[in-house]
Amino acid sequence: MHKTSRRRGVAAIAASLLVLPLGVQAAHATAGAGTAPAVGGYWGTSYEAGAARPAGFPAAGPATDLRGETTQVNTTVQSVASNYPNATSTTEHVQSLTDDDNSTKWYASGSGQPTADHPVYAIYTLTSAAAVTGYSITSGNDTPPRDPRAWTVLGSNSASAATDADDPSWKTLDTESGQSFGARGQTNFYPAAGTGGYRYYQLRVTANCAQDCTGSSGDYSKFQIADWTLRTSAGTAPSALGASVEDAESVGAAAGTGALRYAGRVLHSGAASSSVVLQSGLDVPLAADSTLSYAIRPTDAASAYAALDVVYTDANGRHTKRLSALRGARDSAGHPLRAAAQGRALTPGTWNTVSVGLGSLAGKHVHEVLLDYADPSAAAGAVSGWVDAVSLGHQAVDTATGWDYLDAPGVDPAGGAADRTAWTRPDFDTGSAPWHTAAGPFGAKDDGTDLGAGFPVTTKLDLRKNGSTGDDLEAYFFRTSFTMDQATLDSITGLVGSVVYDDTATIYVNGARVAGWNDGKITTNLQYETPDGTAGAGDPVASAFAIPAADLRAGTNTLAVEVHQCNSTSSDVYFGLPSLAQTDASLPFSDAQLDTSYASDTQPPAPDGGDYFTWLLRSFTDAENTPSIMGANAVLPKGTTYDQLTALDDRTVVDINNAYQSVTDPQVQKALVDGANSPYKTMADGLGKVLGPLYLQALKDGELPKTQALLSGRIEHTPTSSADWYQTAKNTYQYKRPFVRMGFTGDSGLIKQWDSASGYAGLAGDGSFPSGHTSHGYAQGIVMATLLPQLAPQILARASEYGNNRIVLAFHYPTDIMGGRIVGEDTAQMRWSDPRFRSLLEQAQSEVQTVLAQKCREAGAGDTLAQCVANEQPYLSTSDALSVFRQRMTYGFPQVGATGLAPSVPDGAENLLLTAFPNLTAAQRTTVLAATEIPSGYVMDEESGGGSWQRLDLAAAMTAQVSVSRSGAMTVNGVAVTADGRPAHR
Repeated sequence: MHKTSRRRGVAAIAASLLVLPLGVQAAHATAGAGTAPAVGGYWGTSYEAGAARPAGFPAAGPATDLRGETTQVNTTVQSVASNYPNATSTTEHVQSLTDDDNSTKWYASGSGQPTADHPVYAIYTLTSAAAVTGYSITSGNDTPPRDPRAWTVLGSNSASAATDADDPSWKTLDTESGQSFGARGQTNFYPAAGTGGYRYYQLRVTANCAQDCTGSSGDYSKFQIADWTLRTSAGTAPSALGASVEDAESVGAAAGTGALRYAGRVLHSGAASSSVVLQSGLDVPLAADSTLSYAIRPTDAASAYAALDVVYTDANGRHTKRLSALRGARDSAGHPLRAAAQGRALTPGTWNTVSVGLGSLAGKHVHEVLLDYADPSAAAGAVSGWVDAVSLGHQAVDTATGWDYLDAPGVDPAGGAADRTAWTRPDFDTGSAPWHTAAGPFGAKDDGTDLGAGFPVTTKLDLRKNGSTGDDLEAYFFRTSFTMDQATLDSITGLVGSVVYDDTATIYVNGARVAGWNDGKITTNLQYETPDGTAGAGDPVASAFAIPAADLRAGTNTLAVEVHQCNSTSSDVYFGLPSLAQTDASLPFSDAQLDTSYASDTQPPAPDGGDYFTWLLRSFTDAENTPSIMGANAVLPKGTTYDQLTALDDRTVVDINNAYQSVTDPQVQKALVDGANSPYKTMADGLGKVLGPLYLQALKDGELPKTQALLSGRIEHTPTSSADWYQTAKNTYQYKRPFVRMGFTGDSGLIKQWDSASGYAGLAGDGSFPSGHTSHGYAQGIVMATLLPQLAPQILARASEYGNNRIVLAFHYPTDIMGGRIVGEDTAQMRWSDPRFRSLLEQAQSEVQTVLAQKCREAGAGDTLAQCVANEQPYLSTSDALSVFRQRMTYGFPQVGATGLAPSVPDGAENLLLTAFPNLTAAQRTTVLAATEIPSGYVMDEESGGGSWQRLDLAAAMTAQVSVSRSGAMTVNGVAVTADGRPAHR
């Protein structure tokens, strides 16, 4: 068995839609492929990590006498101090406690085993005092002996407490002992008792799990925590019930490991209520067998007065109503749907499954899912609980779907037709072939069906051609169908599914192949995985796939799957397709889209016949031969002083690198993080304080599959090679790096060593020019700016910071950064100038704009993306971003070449302005670039023809104020310009 995977975002979408709560199958079943089920729309979630989730859960109307719990106080953590901060780590620093990300952690390096006499502590300093009513701790990824076992949480308002864990002002808020975490990344929740708000909070750990937990004795003296999150429902004014997606392993999730947690505090005895939006932006057409189903686990009786509700309209979006308002509406157990009634029906401390038939609403469209809490006689105090495995509508295919299947030796499903896939078409007549009908999963293991945990078998297949002996059957064939109406097709982007198979799988819809694994050598129906039957064997494999809406039709759709054995002696076979669900999420690019060859995958020919990027950067030779700009390409003698440096490149590196006093300085830390991670992720802060985290969460949750596919590699690489395009230029110019030439301060040199010794050693032999990191930063940053042109100056300024951070660490000189920028600019240009590849970029732009707009609405940051940007706390103001970007184009170096030359725009550069100025012609966009260029003559300016990338100020160009008169005359930033970008009246 070949364990292949097609992730690219499909798995994340599939995970968010695959809902199989509490081992219960869906309530409907088909009689077989001949009886297609009628399906409407579908939406579902089990709140799993890496799956789509809302950015927030806003109130749906005012709350009454209830105040919701939030983690807002945790976002006000200003700094974190510790006696073991692990300051040199970018992923295991104590600051990781605040990031709400269990893939990072605080590893208290060197702490030894915590004890009461030798505690390990972390101290949060908030921007201002705030009350805390609870907190949570999440275990780290390594072994359980490292987990916290006993601790105390304390609060203080004394400034001295910020750095003194033993300051007498500390007040105990909670003490725990004997605690355990049953899983990695598990979150446990605890109350905190306090009489007021504090600015300083301390987590004081006095024991780790050590020998009380299973694991290596080598971990007994080590300590780690992934997250310490402060929570609060303090205050006297009512507010929306708190809702957040959390790890639910502390209570045992109904499906998977995540769930939605609701929490709050009833302020006074009496009626209390609140309603929050769990999911907005839906358009789910309902059909005759649509249902609403969910699992709910109230913590106690007081928390049981909770229920889900839906908001629906008619097909035209009119007459908005709530499901719970329907007269006589009840769930499958006969209980009224309202939260107040459910409070008397739900059992606290366990999962309850609630199911509601929606057949009476067939033809209606659901737009929101709500969570209601309503207790007419609430007692003052805390309420909390969990919601999981939410399912709305009816999946096209699920575990109850019936399949026609063929497992007969020597029988070709196509009946000998010239087209071996004829059997996958909707109109195919199976004739007298011995097809059977049953529900999956299907499988066999020798003479039985035990394939091990995780691979249940509902229907046994014939494994051998001659009963229990002889060769294996070569292949198995499956068909089913489902019906979709036009309203449903109009509301979805396609279908996402998951399939489990052994040893190959090929999926067809309406006769067309849509996905396949290990099937590259299959040319006939009755053959093994390879024609000679020599492929390997292994366990069943799960894969995700997507079917675009364009491949579906109104009416009956036929789904067909073929599974081939790897060889004639395999001991098992397996096929299960537990989920194929409707989705309106952005679907990933297909393998065909990403793996095909585009014109821009081939670098242009260099006029000198050599490597293109070496030729493009030929002005480096002029810079290297200018002593005032670059020093000799040799190691400087030990003891060389700053005053002895004559080259601006060298002096600027020392100025920037030496500006910081400690590796814990935020800018040094940021430089280390930038260097260790992908630019399109670390540069998210360039989008702003609100949009940046929304973008990162959308990436993490698989909601930007197209954007991520391009930025993570396809922009800069080809389907057949991941080689960096600039590497030949590096190898050609071979200029020594700053830390190599000038040495470290610890060895009579000039460079402060901020990165690890191994980090520097690993790059010591690689040429300095151009900066590879910078080329990646600019290629990805420029593309990000074209996808989000409304934030272009900020994104481009952040890309310039990404490059500048290579100087902070003394890996590169300013000239290297300039060269890296030129490579990045030209790379992005090549992609936008390729009409076929441009189609991918345009799809990614639509995706990121749509997803971020929805995230803004969910977070309450604006009804549109434009409002979100307008309300944003930006990375930099536009004027500051423009200034920073331009300064880093030249680093203040003087003009050393010819000055006063006419603007010179490289061919294709105008395409970088396509999204910023969609209504301008190519010639007009070229004029904008020319009008916003910096003057000629600066280092790396190219004066020998072909245009100068060094002069292009993309930040200024993308934010220029441009007008075009009826006659075609252009004004750029208030100045009338000629076609070549120069002022019309000179």
